[in-house]
Amino acid sequence: MILKFGDGVIDVSELEKLKSNISKSTGKEIEKFSFHIKIIGKNNIDKFLEKLKDEKENFYSIDENGNILKKYKVNSYPYSYSGNYQDERTIYNFSIELEEIEELKIQKLILSGKEFFPYEYSETFDDRGLRIDAKIKTKINLNEFIVEKNKNEYYFSVLREGISTETKTMRFGQIYWSQNEDDYKFVLVLVEKDFDDEKLDYLHSRNINKERLLAFLINYIDELTDFLVLKNLISSEEIKSMRKKAEDEVFLKMREFCKVEDIDKY
Repeated sequence: MILKFGDGVIDVSELEKLKSNISKSTGKEIEKFSFHIKIIGKNNIDKFLEKLKDEKENFYSIDENGNILKKYKVNSYPYSYSGNYQDERTIYNFSIELEEIEELKIQKLILSGKEFFPYEYSETFDDRGLRIDAKIKTKINLNEFIVEKNKNEYYFSVLREGISTETKTMRFGQIYWSQNEDDYKFVLVLVEKDFDDEKLDYLHSRNINKERLLAFLINYIDELTDFLVLKNLISSEEIKSMRKKAEDEVFLKMREFCKVEDIDKY
């Protein structure tokens, strides 16, 4: 195997295959192996250790023409030495363990049958499930679609075409968006339904604070409208009409809290 590491190339004649992991994203096997390499001299070992530290995810397997086949990260690099540790004749024997870095290539996201084509995409798994972060650019304002999902279909099907054929049940997280004339950009944050099975105390406290502030604002507005009616500055029917319009547009107005100048600046 030929490995490219930074600007250099390592020709590995023998390697030891290690127990592989299975990708949570694609279900494919993630390659792991180790190999041995010798470094001679204190000056060279200092440079090599610094390079390992700075470029732990810059190992690549390449073919004879220099084309990249796979990308790897360094899991560990224990070493021993023979000779005086400080001189240029010391031989350092490394055992370097590499693990394949899976490069996900999303073709499109299908949310409840609606297709999106991300220009940036990442996904992570933890014990609770899958989280997706995807940036999309569109001529369509998607806020009404997002509001409709949050109101009527909180959880919906998600298919990551090009990554997996498995359909996930997910919901929207906090979605930021920006607008430049007729162009819209959105950061679609999606979290798997399993995330909601685990409640966190600090989130509960945060929600209590929000509810307290919201209750204050509601009471304040009610007192203000009653005062205006009492002073004959506005009629009860006009108040009802204003409340109806505010109620009809409340979810759409909530989307304004997530609007930013340009999502690519964050």
